Amino acid sequence: MLRFQKYNIAQYRYLTVFLLIVFTAMNSACDAPIAEKKRSARSLPVVEVAQAEMQLLNHTLTLTGTLQPRRTIHVYNQAPGMLLKLPYYQGDSVQAGDLLAQLDDTIIKADYNKAHATLKQAQIDYGRLQKLAKNNLTSKELLERANTKIRLDQSDYNLQQKRLSYTRIKAPWQGVISERLVESGDVLPLHTHFMSLIDISNLKMTLSLSELHISQIKIGDTIHYQIDALGKQTWSGEIERIFPEINAQTRKGIVELKLTPVPEGAKPGQLARIHLLTAKENVLVIPLSGIRYDQQGAYVFVVNNDMTIQRTNIITGKKYAQQMEILEGLNINDMIVQKGLFGLRSGKKVNILNTKAD
Repeated sequence: MLRFQKYNIAQYRYLTVFLLIVFTAMNSACDAPIAEKKRSARSLPVVEVAQAEMQLLNHTLTLTGTLQPRRTIHVYNQAPGMLLKLPYYQGDSVQAGDLLAQLDDTIIKADYNKAHATLKQAQIDYGRLQKLAKNNLTSKELLERANTKIRLDQSDYNLQQKRLSYTRIKAPWQGVISERLVESGDVLPLHTHFMSLIDISNLKMTLSLSELHISQIKIGDTIHYQIDALGKQTWSGEIERIFPEINAQTRKGIVELKLTPVPEGAKPGQLARIHLLTAKENVLVIPLSGIRYDQQGAYVFVVNNDMTIQRTNIITGKKYAQQMEILEGLNINDMIVQKGLFGLRSGKKVNILNTKAD
């Protein structure tokens, strides 16, 4: 009796396990289509989108420039000779009219004195003939010849006087010596560049500006700048000149800036950081994060009405803070993918995370 009960209990246990297995299998089979649907929904890429829209924008450009003297003169000698005096060195200040260089004038001075004496003698001879002509004691022809000789001697005297002045070279205006290329005792051939003079009281800056931005500025626009060597203080200036040509290689133009006034301590050659605000204009823009690049150029993924995406090549223009101007490829209100771009391809459906473009 006891053996029969043990046998029935064992069978009951095996039957219970079997029924549990069958029930679990049937339940799993019923849930399979639902799970498959959930997996299918989850397999669609989740993206964020943005709209292409018109905005009134401008640029705050931060550029670097170099301080330059507005006036620079390279000093040349207009008469050959030995250099006797060269009193100034680099960094020395000079006033207008100060003697920059003295050349040996021995021969030129002798020619000058000779021309001066010849002219005086010609004037004396002409005066004597004039007195004789009043008493009809000389011919009119001799008087005319004497007058002609005075004019010739006067021209020679003026020439020698000019040559003599070339031996003393003076500063044309107040400035600072920037180059001293020879030394006293050197023999200078004609037209030798031996010294340079700059005007540091009147400085300017020039910078290269992209052709995309140069059309957005005009003469008289205010700029702000900092000079690294003088700390973080900011000064104001203005655009004084915009050069008419664009460099064909760099696609940049030259802009000249006027410093009003020149900061104390500013020197030519110092680095400056210029902050330039361009004029506002209406532009079609999209977020920078939505743009991708490959061998064909820039492109975006446009979201269609059926939630499929399509690769669209674009031509970009000016770059703003977090946006890019679109010149070709998109229209106003086109929806583009701005986040979740990894693995996307044309024709693929997507789930949009944000309900509207921010």
